[in-house]
Amino acid sequence: MIRGRKGMISIVDASVFIVIIGLIAAGMFAYSSAAIEKEPLAKEMYDAFFAIELHSSDLFDDPDTRNVRICDLMAAYMTTGEGSVKEYAEDILRSIIPPVYGYLFVFEYGGSVMTIGNGGNVLSSSYHGEKRIINGNTMRASLSLY
Repeated sequence: MIRGRKGMISIVDASVFIVIIGLIAAGMFAYSSAAIEKEPLAKEMYDAFFAIELHSSDLFDDPDTRNVRICDLMAAYMTTGEGSVKEYAEDILRSIIPPVYGYLFVFEYGGSVMTIGNGGNVLSSSYHGEKRIINGNTMRASLSLY
């Protein structure tokens, strides 16, 4: 048993000091981990783009107001050349891809190729995939982030 209080106070003081230093170190580690912004990956941006559905009447002269997937609208635009789908797709990509990145999105459908974006110098991330269109055909698409 401890007979004097001087030894006990020193032990408590050292324990409190160690706990405080541990909390400060944990806080600094947590802050530095949260401060690093996650780099957007091309697959995430690709999936976000193709998850969009809208009314075909918004982009074509069409009385139909059903929701249509963006890949179906892109295929219709690439086949007919009518509507404002490309401009709408450019606006979408500008809103989901951070402005510090350059991008190049290439669509291939029915023998036609359409590109959106300017690309860049150093490739950061890329993703290639296929989407099944409502008529059963497939659209190939490739997104590259620079």
